Amino acid sequence: MFGMQRGLTDFVQEVTPHEVAHQWWGHIVGWTSYHDQWISEGFSDFSASLFLQYAQGGKIDRYQKFWESQRQAILEKNVFGIRHNDAGPIWMGLRLNSARTPGAYSRVAYNKGSYVLHMLRWMMYDQKTGDQKFIEMMRDFVKGHANENASTESFKAYVDKHMKPAMDLEGNKRMDWFFRQWVYGTEIPRYKMEYWYEPAGGSEVSLNFTITQSDVSPTFKMIVPVYVDFDGNIVRLGDVSISGSGTSQVYKLKLPRKPKRVIINYYNDVLATESLSSAK
Repeated sequence: MFGMQRGLTDFVQEVTPHEVAHQWWGHIVGWTSYHDQWISEGFSDFSASLFLQYAQGGKIDRYQKFWESQRQAILEKNVFGIRHNDAGPIWMGLRLNSARTPGAYSRVAYNKGSYVLHMLRWMMYDQKTGDQKFIEMMRDFVKGHANENASTESFKAYVDKHMKPAMDLEGNKRMDWFFRQWVYGTEIPRYKMEYWYEPAGGSEVSLNFTITQSDVSPTFKMIVPVYVDFDGNIVRLGDVSISGSGTSQVYKLKLPRKPKRVIINYYNDVLATESLSSAK
């Protein structure tokens, strides 16, 4: 009974804000075709995560549990042994469903669609201004499409407009690389971080680390966030850009003291099959 009650509580806390969010995603801003319906469903799922983050008394664990559940739903295999993600890209919409991939539409359009916004949010996050740039982008998008239908490409135009310089991985001031991979593609990376310390004088230490990206094509690019845990205080150190399958250079950072651990993807910031961190 406890398990059933807990499951029902989670369901209500996630589905209710999703449906309320359709006031914006689906009503104020519609979608142009079945290719773009993820703008309604994925955006509403993302909005539900914000409710869990900010309306649950500041408890981040519920928010993290939501994104881990989203990740698992995308990667889960169906009865035919096919991952829902592998049915096709978000852009295929309802055509994702077939006799061998039943239910793939909801897992991709809803879950992976929400992940697109989740990853954009954390790439746009700033230590000083927080979510300001992301919020400005979303408000601009709603204002530009109020009582109109939006397309995937029209949303991308707003992402291009508001992107941070660090997100320009192809040097063309556009987010083509991101949409090509996450909306029009099906690749999902795997990550492994190895880190070690060196004395830096007094209580200070020099943190050294590498990040390996695998299971992707040579042109696949991503921005991976790095965090440290100072006895429960999670601090974002910065981001590492990686291209293709391989290991990054050795990064060195001086820290005031040795942290409890070093973490990548603490908030499930990047959709990945696995994100491991290990000390050498």
